[in-house]
Amino acid sequence: MRVNYQILLKQNLQDLNPIFIGESECPPGYEGFANVNGNCCVLYRIHRGCGKVRIQNITYPVKAGQFFFIPVGEQGPMTADKEKPWFFQWIGFTGTLAHDFLQLPPVFDVPRSITDQMYDLRTPCENLASRITSDLFLLHATLTKSKPDRTDHVQQVVDHITTSYMHKFSVAEFAKELGINACHLSRLFTKKMGRSIQDYLLTVRIFNSKLYLNKGYSVKEAALMCGFNDANNFTKLFKKKTGYTPTQWKSKLALNEDNVPPYPQRPTFSQMVSFEQTDKDREPLVYHRKKKESCQTECE
Repeated sequence: MRVNYQILLKQNLQDLNPIFIGESECPPGYEGFANVNGNCCVLYRIHRGCGKVRIQNITYPVKAGQFFFIPVGEQGPMTADKEKPWFFQWIGFTGTLAHDFLQLPPVFDVPRSITDQMYDLRTPCENLASRITSDLFLLHATLTKSKPDRTDHVQQVVDHITTSYMHKFSVAEFAKELGINACHLSRLFTKKMGRSIQDYLLTVRIFNSKLYLNKGYSVKEAALMCGFNDANNFTKLFKKKTGYTPTQWKSKLALNEDNVPPYPQRPTFSQMVSFEQTDKDREPLVYHRKKKESCQTECE
């Protein structure tokens, strides 16, 4: 049996913390256990083939395109089909939100629009741990959240950005999913929230990038983990929001200056705005040369 297994960079995240990932191509009729470790939850994605898995004393058939979840303490005996043995990938993780996956059926489907965004181990990835983390949050936000008030479109935008800020976001596409006009959605949001959807998204992304910088991640890593594909554009937007470049921010942390505050793990948006204003009120670092900035968000 071909197995590819990797232990991920230690992140010590509280909500959803991936520990290891792997993939297996099973021979016909192969028998094994889905959760040998037993100390964490394991999420499986079947890419091709089929088989059976036993979860909480019930045996379930599983086919290509489906997922199944093994909770802590369950071993999950599994058997590959003799004619069409399966190829699957898995994520082992812990965290306070891991229990929410128990809301789902033991074997479940995930919309194609979501799986198309998820990482495939067969593709090289520079920041694997952060990529897998964002996939877990995407699945959690999509599959386990309580049913929102379908008439409160603004809250739906807020909920989506809060949990999926690290992914590409299009106002037009999200409005289409809600079944309303994109301009109308933008007007509703601005009227209720006092700022545009793009600025709301940017505020959430920049705040979370500061959390990653505080933990020691590089500027490029923080940018990628918060939805910025271009580190240079991230630097411009960070400077616009905080008065500092990300590198200057990290320098202040290294100096352990008192005016760099500790940030809460799961802040409200009002807290993010408060810290944003505090950043702007600080005395800026001296630049050798000032450049005219032209900042364009990556919301679209």
